[in-house]
Amino acid sequence: MLDRRTFLSSILLLAALAGGCASTPGPSRRGVVEVTLLQLNDVYEIGPVEGGKSGGLARVATLRKRLLAENPNTFTVLAGDFVSPSALGTAQVDGQSLAGKQMVASLNALGLDLVTFGNHEFDLKEAQLLDRLAESRFRWTSASVTRASGGAFPGVSPHEILTARGRGGSVRIGVVGVTLASNPKDYVSYADTLASFRREVEALRGQVDVVVGLTHLAFADDQALAEGVPGVSLIMGGHEHENVRAFRGSGFTPILKADANARTAYVHRLAWDTARRSLTVDSRLVIVSDAIPEDPQVAKVVADWEEKGFAGFRQQGFEPEEKVAMTTVALDGREASIRNRATDLSDLIARAFLTEAQGSELAVYNGGSIRIDDVLPPGPITQYDVIRILPFGGKVLTVDIGGSLLARALDQGLANQGQGGFLQTASVARTASGWTVGGKPLEPARSYRIAINDFLAAGKEKGLDFLKPGPDFTIVKENRDQRVVVIDQLRREYPSPR
Repeated sequence: MLDRRTFLSSILLLAALAGGCASTPGPSRRGVVEVTLLQLNDVYEIGPVEGGKSGGLARVATLRKRLLAENPNTFTVLAGDFVSPSALGTAQVDGQSLAGKQMVASLNALGLDLVTFGNHEFDLKEAQLLDRLAESRFRWTSASVTRASGGAFPGVSPHEILTARGRGGSVRIGVVGVTLASNPKDYVSYADTLASFRREVEALRGQVDVVVGLTHLAFADDQALAEGVPGVSLIMGGHEHENVRAFRGSGFTPILKADANARTAYVHRLAWDTARRSLTVDSRLVIVSDAIPEDPQVAKVVADWEEKGFAGFRQQGFEPEEKVAMTTVALDGREASIRNRATDLSDLIARAFLTEAQGSELAVYNGGSIRIDDVLPPGPITQYDVIRILPFGGKVLTVDIGGSLLARALDQGLANQGQGGFLQTASVARTASGWTVGGKPLEPARSYRIAINDFLAAGKEKGLDFLKPGPDFTIVKENRDQRVVVIDQLRREYPSPR
C-alpha cells in the first residue's frame, strides 16, 4: 500500500497547547492531503482528574476545535474502554444505573468520530450495551468482536474508511479495530485478534491508500499485529493506561497509546503525497492540563450529567461533594502501581477492612477493585473520590480461613502481579522463609480470621476461583459497604478541619 513511510514522534510542549496548535493548514499543500487523527483511550471520567489539574472531556473538546481550525480533515478516535468502569456510571438515575450513558452523551457533544470496543465495554449487560450503541452519534468498528450468534452488533462494522480531500486530491484511510478477549460474557463472541486484523487489512487492499489499527490489546498483542501484518502505517492502541511509544515489525510500525482519563492525547498528523503515494506521520503526545480552557458547551453537558449522577448517589445514601478528609500524602491509585505494589492508598483501604471486620488478624483484597487510576494529591478528599476509588462497592466480609488455603491464596496473589488479582493486604508480609501474619510465620494447620471483600470471597478473581465458601472457608459476618468503610477510615486518619 505504501512505498515509503517516515515516522516522527515528540512531546508537544504545554506552551504550544495553551496557545493553540499552529502549523501549515492541512489541505493547503498542492499534491499532498493532510489528515489529523486525535486519539484517546481508556477514558472513564467525563470531568478532570488529579484534583482538577488533568484531563476532562471539555478540555479535549477545545483541543479538537483547535485541530479542526488548523485542518478540517480532523477525526477523533477512541481506542476502547469508556462506558465502564466509570464511577459515575454506577449511579442510579430513574431506577437504573447510568452504565456509561453519561460517557456516550459527553463524547457525542465532544464530536467523537470513531471507537472500537475495549474489554470493559462488556461489563455492561447486553441490553445496556445495545442502548449505548443506539445512543452513539459516532461510529463503532471491530473486526474481532461479534454477538454470540456470530452476527455483528447493531451499527458496528468490521472496518471503517475515513476519506479526506484537499487541493491535491484525496486519501482513503482504512481503520481496523480489534479487542482482547479478556471479559467473557454469554452475549459476546471473540475471534482471534491477529487473524481478524489480517483478514480486514486484506479486505481493504485496493480500497484504501492507508491502513491504521485502532486496537484495545495488551502491548504484546499489538506487537504481534505490527510484526505479522505488513502494510499497516500506524497502530493507535489502548489498555495499558500509560502512554506508550514503540516501533515494531520489519517496517517499524509505530504503536502509540495515550494515558488514561484523557490526561494525555495523541495527535497524529498524516501527510499523503498523492503523486508519490507515500505517507509521512508526525505523532505528538499532548498533555491535557488546566492550561487548556474547557469548551463551554461540552463543560455544560459534563456538569449536567455529573449532577444527575450525584443526585443518584444521594439517593443511595452518599453525599458525593462532602469533604471527608484532608490528607497530607498523595494517594496513588494508578493501575500500574496498585497492581504491582502497596501504596498509601491501598494500605489505607486494607486498614479500613481490618478495622471494620473486628477480631480479624489480617486483611486481603484484590488490587483490581481499585479503579480510580489516578493520584489524589494531598488535600481535601470527597465522598465522590472514594466512589471513584471503589466504584463497584460491595461488602467487607469477616471470614475464617484455613492457613494452608490462605497461603495458597497469598502465593497466587503474588503470582498475579501486574494484574487485577494482585492482592493488597494488611498485617501480612513475605519473608525469605515464607509468609508472616502479624509478624509471626503463617501456620498452615491453624485457622485465621480475615477481612476480605465480597468479590474476592466469591471466587470471582482470575486465578483465585478457589477462594470461596467451603470446608476451609467460612463467612462469619457480612459488614458494611467498603466505600462507607473507607470514608470512615479517612475521617479517622485525616480529619478535615471544621
